[in-house]
Amino acid sequence: MSEKTLEIRALPGYPEEIGRQLWMMEDVRRDLLQGLRNVTREELDTPLDGNVTTIGALLYHIADVETGWLHFDMFLRKKLDPEIEPWFAAPTRNETGEIWCPPGESPERHFERLAVVRRDFLDKLRTVDKEDWRRIRSLPGEYDVTPEWIVYHLIEHEAHHRGQIFRILGTLRRQEEK
Repeated sequence: MSEKTLEIRALPGYPEEIGRQLWMMEDVRRDLLQGLRNVTREELDTPLDGNVTTIGALLYHIADVETGWLHFDMFLRKKLDPEIEPWFAAPTRNETGEIWCPPGESPERHFERLAVVRRDFLDKLRTVDKEDWRRIRSLPGEYDVTPEWIVYHLIEHEAHHRGQIFRILGTLRRQEEK
């Protein structure tokens, strides 16, 4: 395949339809990580225009939301797996509800959290077949949801925050140049 051929392929090890959407999730993540390959700790933690939502906070939030949808909404668990829980020691929102995380984590730590969460997500999705993909999970008093919709939402969610992250990073770097 040529580098100029743009197509969606299925991740191996999944039914075709599921694998194609998981490939899309992975594509959004590849683009995010590529755009952050030289990010510094300072850039991760610098608020822009008085907003507490930093790049680091958005990365923490992306991982937290992916984990929440997987564990609590798709697999209807009451708590996180023991290997995932330590990655979320701090709240993901401050007292006023803004996306937040404590400053000071290295880029590598943020990237490792994203990798651990994604590995967990992809591993657990191996148990979902085409029938289960569209089976509704009911969260009493909240909503009904399918794994298919969850993956769609996570693609949309991360792509949205990727745009915010790149805007913040671009603004910070332009300010540095002045």
